[in-house]
Amino acid sequence: MQVKEFKEQIDNEIILMDGAMGTYYNRLHPEDGEAESANVSHPEWIQEIHERYIDAGARLLRTNTFAVNHMLFSEEEIEQYLIAAVRNAKAAVRHCQEKKMQSGAPEHKVWIGGSIGPIRYSDEQEEVQVLEEYRSIGKILFSQGIRIFIIETFAEVPTVLQIAEILRQIAGEEEIFVLAQFSVNRMGYTQYGYSMQKIVTWLADESVLDGFGFNCGIGPTHMNKLLGEITFTKECIFSVLPNAGYEHILRGKQLFIDDPTYYASVMKEIADCGVNLIGGCCGTTPEYIEALAGILQKKTVPAKKRIEVAEKAKGSVEKVQNEKISVAEVRKEKSPVGESFIQKLNQGERVYVVEIDSPFNQNADKFLEAAYLLKENNVDLVTISDSPMAKSRAESFQMGVYVANKTGIRVMPHVCCRDRNLIALRSAILGGHINGIRDMLIITGDPVARDDRNIISSVFDMNSVKLMDYVKNMNAEIFKEEPMFYGGALNYAGINADAIAQRMLKKMEAGCSYFLTQPVYSDEDIARVRELKEKTQAKILLGIMPLVSYKNAMFMKNEIPGIHVPDEIVNSYRPDMERSEAEETAIRISVEIGKKAMDFADGFYFMTPFNRVALVNGIINRLRELDRV
Repeated sequence: MQVKEFKEQIDNEIILMDGAMGTYYNRLHPEDGEAESANVSHPEWIQEIHERYIDAGARLLRTNTFAVNHMLFSEEEIEQYLIAAVRNAKAAVRHCQEKKMQSGAPEHKVWIGGSIGPIRYSDEQEEVQVLEEYRSIGKILFSQGIRIFIIETFAEVPTVLQIAEILRQIAGEEEIFVLAQFSVNRMGYTQYGYSMQKIVTWLADESVLDGFGFNCGIGPTHMNKLLGEITFTKECIFSVLPNAGYEHILRGKQLFIDDPTYYASVMKEIADCGVNLIGGCCGTTPEYIEALAGILQKKTVPAKKRIEVAEKAKGSVEKVQNEKISVAEVRKEKSPVGESFIQKLNQGERVYVVEIDSPFNQNADKFLEAAYLLKENNVDLVTISDSPMAKSRAESFQMGVYVANKTGIRVMPHVCCRDRNLIALRSAILGGHINGIRDMLIITGDPVARDDRNIISSVFDMNSVKLMDYVKNMNAEIFKEEPMFYGGALNYAGINADAIAQRMLKKMEAGCSYFLTQPVYSDEDIARVRELKEKTQAKILLGIMPLVSYKNAMFMKNEIPGIHVPDEIVNSYRPDMERSEAEETAIRISVEIGKKAMDFADGFYFMTPFNRVALVNGIINRLRELDRV
C-alpha cells in the first residue's frame, strides 16, 4: 500500500528527499567516527538528524545504512545495525507526527527508504560473495518493513541491476520501489567510466528499476551543466541529489562551503527542467533541505519537458558535428602501424605475438635490440610485460611508446590492476592512446610476495574483467574514432573447464577481443585449450615459451605453479648440453607444440626466455613454413 501511495505522490509533485547523513553527523560529532556506528551507540543522535530533515520539509528519509556492510562491521553487527537504523528512522517519523498533532500543524506523509551503498571487491570470487551480502542486507531491511530501496552512489550499472533484481526476488509478489543513483565526476563519468548519457539511455528501459538518477561526486552547478547535455528519449522517474559543493580538508577536517541559498537557486533550475525526486548529498544539511522546500513547485510532465529541450538542441549539435574536421582521420593517415594485427586476427589469419620484458634498470639497449629483430621478422605485435611476478620493471606503456617510436612496430603493453589505483590506470590508458597505443593486454596481476608485503601494498581497485568493462566504456565515450583493442590472459588450468569458459565469456562481454594463454607443453593442456576454444569460440593465441636448458626445464616444471612440463620434455635436455644443441631442442619442441595446435589456434604468443629473440624468430619462421604448406 505504501508503495502505491508513494508512486501516486510522485505523479503529482516533486518529492523532497533528505540531505547528507555522514558529513552532517561528522559536523555535529567530529570525534565520534562513522555515522553508522551511532545507530546503536547513540540512536538519539541519529533520530535527531532524521527529525531535523523532516522538520525542514523532507518527505523521503534514507536510513542510516549506507556503509553498513562487511567493510565496517562483522556479520552479526550488520544485522544489528540495519535493524537499529530502521528503528531510528521510524522513531523520528513517529515523533515528528506526534509533535505536529500536539501543535495542530498540518501533517504530511513521510516515507522511509532503505539506503544501500557500494561494497568494494577485487576479484570474481569476492563479487559473488558481495552479491550475497547485498541479498542479506536486502532481506533484513525488507523484514523491518522497508519497501522503498535506494541503491546510491554507485559507479557501474550491471551491479546495480543485479542488486535490484535481488531485491525483487526478496519481495516476491509484494510491490517495492527501487531507486538507483550514480556518482559522477565533473566530466560526467562514473569512476568505472560510465557516462551520464549512457546511464540514462541504458536505464530508461530497465523495468527492474522504478527510477534512477545522480547523487554525490559533484556540486549543483556542474550537475546542472551536465544534465543540460543529456538527451532523454522517454519519460522516466528521475532523481538529482548533488553535493553542497566540493570538499576541502583543513587541519584534518572535511569542510564544504556552506551556502544553502545558492544551492537552492541552482537546484531550482534543475527542478524546472524536470525531476521527480530532489535532495542533497555530501555537505548538505537541514538548512539546505529547508531552502529546497521553499523553491519546489508542482511539476508538469518533467520527463517530456526534457525530451523537448533535447530535441531542440539536437539539430544544432548535428550541424556542428557535420562541419567538424575529423582529427581522427588525419591521425589514421599519419599512423605508421595501422590496424594490421586486429584485422588479421578477425579475418582468420594466424598472428604471431612476442613478449619482451621491460628493463630492470635504466639500460634499454637489449630491449630495443630485441624489438628491432622482431620488427625485421615482421611479427604482428610486440607485447610488453607490466612488472611480472610483482617485481618492478620499467613502466609498460612508456616502454611501448619508446619502442614504437624507435622501430614503428605495433606494441601491446600489459596493464596490471595490482599496482595502480583507478586514477592511475585511467591516466596510463589516456596517455598511451595520445601516444598512439591502440592495443593492451589487461590482467589482474600476480600478488605481491609474502616477504614483500610489509613494505609493498597491492592496490586492486579493479580486476581484469572490471577494467575491461571500464575500457569498453572509454571506447564508447572517449575513443569512438580510434578504439583501444584489448586481450586477456587465459589460465587454462583448473578442474572445471565450464567455469573457465564462463569467465572467458564474461571477459568477451566486457570487450575482450582475444586471449593469450600461459605457456603450453603437454598434450593434455593443448586439448584443454582446444576445448575452451570450442566452448567459447574465442580468438586464442597459444602460449609458447621455449625451454633453453635442462636447468630452465627443471625450474619451469618444479617451481612455477599452474605450468605442467611433462617428463619427456624435461628428459629431452641434459645438464651438460651445449647452448646450440639446447636451443635446437627448444625450437623442435616448440614447433611440435605449435603444430599440434594448428587446427584451432588463431595465433601464437611467445614468451622470450633470457632475451633470446633470435631463438623465438627461428620458431616463428618454422611455424610460418608449416602454415604455408
